[in-house]
This record gives sequence, C-alpha cells and structure tokens, in this order.
Amino acid sequence: MLTRLIILAAVLFVVNPVIAQHPCSRDVSDSPSIFGLRLGRPVDELSNVIGPTIKFKPKKTGEGSFFQNFIEQEPPPKLTGTRALYVRYFIGKIYQIEIFFEDKDQSRKIEDFTKQLSTDYQLPLDAWTIKNNGAGIDCGGFSLKADAILNRHIELTDVAAKAGFDKKKEAEKGSKRKS
Repeated sequence: MLTRLIILAAVLFVVNPVIAQHPCSRDVSDSPSIFGLRLGRPVDELSNVIGPTIKFKPKKTGEGSFFQNFIEQEPPPKLTGTRALYVRYFIGKIYQIEIFFEDKDQSRKIEDFTKQLSTDYQLPLDAWTIKNNGAGIDCGGFSLKADAILNRHIELTDVAAKAGFDKKKEAEKGSKRKS
C-alpha cells in the first residue's frame, strides 16, 4: 500500500508540471472556426464568408492580407456583429484571422470575454494569461489573443505558418540589404 502511494505521488509530481505548462494542447487542424474561417484552410474560402458583394481576389503569390471594415456598411450575414476583419494568408492558406467586434451592450471586462471565448471555442478557461485588459492562450499549434480595450478584438494565429511567413520576410529583407 505504501509503495502504491509513493508511486502515485511520483507520477503526480512528474505529470502535474507538464499539465500545468500546457493546459491547452491542440493542433492547428483543431483550431476554432471563427465565422466559418479556419486556420490552414485555402484562402479562397474567404469568399464564402464575405459573400459576393465584397470583392476578394487572392494574390497569385499565395501570400497577402485581406481587410474589410463594416463601419459605414452592414457586414455580410456570416459576419454579423463584426466591425472589421483581417485575414492573412501565406502559401495560399489562412494563417491569421483577426476580428474586431461591434460591441453594443457587451461587457468590456476581459474576464467575461475570455470566459465567452472558452465556452464558444471549447478552450480551457484556466489556460488564459490575462494582463492589462488583454489575454492570450497558447495551444501549441495555434494561439489566440483577445482584448477589450476599445471594442472586443481577437487574433487567432497558426504559430508555425506565421513563423514561416516571418522567416521568409526576414530573408527577403536580408537579400535587399545585400543588394
């Protein structure tokens, strides 16, 4: 009996820090779908979300960004409740989705917002790091940042794809400096 307790204590001692360090462990393929947009999916899928009235033609290079605000016009039905949308893509796939929400009658408390995001996207509430009305959660394959400074705002990022994009841009800067 004592041996079992010692073994159990040892297992908890070894396993518990690992769980505490990575309370959210999910791959990009398991990232949240936000208004029908998913990380790692072809950028062409953006047209299904924004509808036919907003023009979007991805760059032939397969990298770029799309921005649309809905300050002076109503958002498409699939984007109801948004104020602005950024979608960034690399190698023809979405690597970042950024949404600014239209905050009529919404709580501006970051704790309320992270609780809502955790519920909506099945994310562990205790995995959020909250500081200065901003919050972040790192799930390994993707990260989600949120703030409620002016309006509620989120930024969902494919960590590996963004690192690849940043590396390519840094290499391009380096080659321009050498020229």
